[in-house]
Amino acid sequence: MLPMEEACFSAVLRACQDHADALLARGDPPRPTALMAHIEHGRIRSAALAHVDFLDELAVTRFVQETVAQPDIDVVGLSCLLRLAEFDDDEPDQPPVTRDVVLIYLVSKERETWVANDIDLESGCLMRGELDLTRGSRTFLVDPMKLH
Repeated sequence: MLPMEEACFSAVLRACQDHADALLARGDPPRPTALMAHIEHGRIRSAALAHVDFLDELAVTRFVQETVAQPDIDVVGLSCLLRLAEFDDDEPDQPPVTRDVVLIYLVSKERETWVANDIDLESGCLMRGELDLTRGSRTFLVDPMKLH
């Protein structure tokens, strides 16, 4: 990834994390939201926030694909709250330990990745995950080879 692409993803990640933190600070759980951003020189120049909690999975996927294809949109950040269940292999009869995380997908025209953010229940804010550009994803981008 080029340094400017990394700066774009980082800017949108921070904005999505800030939005989730603001909701948590208010005592609200993070809602599924999409942040659409136009970026210049690694900084967000314009952005829009859309609540996508009333859309099903297929509609969210189509929304992200159609939005990121627009020429004035550089990156879409999609946040959702997930409950993870972790099982203990040493004690398989015990119920799983669950925790909530805010998962943020970052999607540009050519690449996508994701960042998991744990929630610190005592402070009511995110334990911010780090951008790892080696972690790829194919949740939203269509593989051009599959179109032919």
